[in-house]
Order: sequence, then C-alpha cells, then structure tokens
Amino acid sequence: MNLKRLIQILFLFLLASGYAAAYEYRMPVNIQSTMTPAVLLPGDEAMLAIELANGAASYGVGKDAGAGSSAQGALLSTPLNKTSLKSTRELQVLTEDRRGLGMIGPNDKITVYYKIRAADNISSGTYLLDFQVVGGYDMTTINREIPIKVDDTPVGLARAETATSTFNLNVANPRENTLNAVTIVPSARGIVFSPDEYYIGTMDPDEVFTISFGIKSEDAAKTLQSPANLSFAAKFKNGDNWHLSKAYVTTYTPPKDNSTQSSYLLPVGAAALIVLIAGGYLYRKRKLSNKTNNKSQNENRAS
Repeated sequence: MNLKRLIQILFLFLLASGYAAAYEYRMPVNIQSTMTPAVLLPGDEAMLAIELANGAASYGVGKDAGAGSSAQGALLSTPLNKTSLKSTRELQVLTEDRRGLGMIGPNDKITVYYKIRAADNISSGTYLLDFQVVGGYDMTTINREIPIKVDDTPVGLARAETATSTFNLNVANPRENTLNAVTIVPSARGIVFSPDEYYIGTMDPDEVFTISFGIKSEDAAKTLQSPANLSFAAKFKNGDNWHLSKAYVTTYTPPKDNSTQSSYLLPVGAAALIVLIAGGYLYRKRKLSNKTNNKSQNENRAS
C-alpha cells in the first residue's frame, strides 16, 4: 500500500470519527519566481527558480486553515504531485515536468528549477509562461503566469574627451541587471593599442566607466599624422551566456605637432629677415652713391 493511499484512509478515519469534521483542503497558493540572469538577451539560457510555499499556518484553522485542519486545530500537510511549465514560440522550456515532489507542510517551501532559452530573434519585453501545479488528495490544479523579462540592449560605447597620445572611451551598462567579465577590444589598421584589451569586470545597472587606450603607429619609425578609423567592441557575460556587441566605429585625428611647424617656419623667417636687411643696406648704399655723384657734378659746374 503506497503512502498516498494510506493518508487517504487515515483522513477518512478521522472524518468518520468526527475529528476532521471542519476539514477544508487548500492548495499552496504562494508562488514566487527568480531567474538567473534576471533579464535575458536574445539567445540566452537561464535558470528559473519557482518557490511554492504552503501558508496554511498563517491562515489559522477552520475554513481558512490552508492545507487542511480539524476542529481541534490539527494541520495536515499537502502532497505535490506535479508541476509543469509550458513553452511558447519565443521561450523554450528545456526541463521536463517535475513529478512526485512529496509532502509540503504548513509554512514549508519547495523550490523547483526550470531551464529556459530565449529565441535568437526575440524582441525586448515581458513574456508570460504558464505554470501549473497539481496536488492534494483530490488532484487540485493551480495555474499561474510566470513573467520573463527580455532586453536586447548590449553594453554601450561612446567617445570621451581625447588627449594627445590616448583615446578615451565611455563604457555604460544601460540594462536592469548586472553584467560580468566586461572587456573592451579595440582594432584599427596600422595602429597599436595599449593595452590591447581593457578588462573592466563587473558592471552594475546604469554604471559608467571611462577607460583610456594608448595609441601609436604600428611602424615605430613613423608617427600618426593622418586621421584613422578606430573600432571598439564589448565582450561580456549575461549570466553564463557570452556576448559580443556590434563594433563602435569612430575617427581619431592626431593633434598637430606645433614644434615641427615652428622648426619649419624658423629658417623661412630668418631668410626673410636677411632679405629685408640686405634690401635696406642696398637702398642706403644706392642713396649715398647718388648723393656723392650729385655733389661732384655741382663742383665741376662751379669750376
């Protein structure tokens, strides 16, 4: 004889003897859920934990006794026979139905775990999965809807103020949940970055970091003189799921080297000054020569 049949016989005996005359059965109705990660990205897998609580003791005895009671205040445990979570087109349930979960006493809790996966083309929003609990001696069924949040927003990248030999980048987590192992990977033709990857680590919701990359030419004998396209991508984990954001592309324009320009203008300025001085000297010499000639001519006329 199994346990379920034995409990049924015991309950009928109590009912016949008057001890369970006030018995009224209640299934556990306190159902809560948590998910890791808390918010999915398209293609993510997550672990959904659904907690079933029997609040019988909190209702007292008699009609609102929860799992069941007698007129003398005895509380009975509730058997849980089956739980199921139904897939949708956007969200696939990877775990089979749970069966034979055992007895749950007043104020006891049982947690069942389901692995789910979001479709690759799922849109941002809140989705509802149908959850069903079958239990009690009369196989009562309770239906609930479990909310699942999806957000396709990745790590945000934006240009910050740039210094002479570095490129600064703002990195933001615009999501509702924490991201882990956030790493920024730069790339550009003919350019070497320092560091070659920037590891940030954990980023809380709405958190922003400003990071810096050193930039120099791939050819050590040359300096960067022309504008160059720089590309940055973010690697990160949402729960146990790895993601790579789309590349953020921006243009880096090297600052002008004023020292080179000054050294170039110096000889030009010196040459111009020499020309001016030479011109003034020749003009003065010519003027003195004309004055001397005029004086000689006047003396000849007087004689």
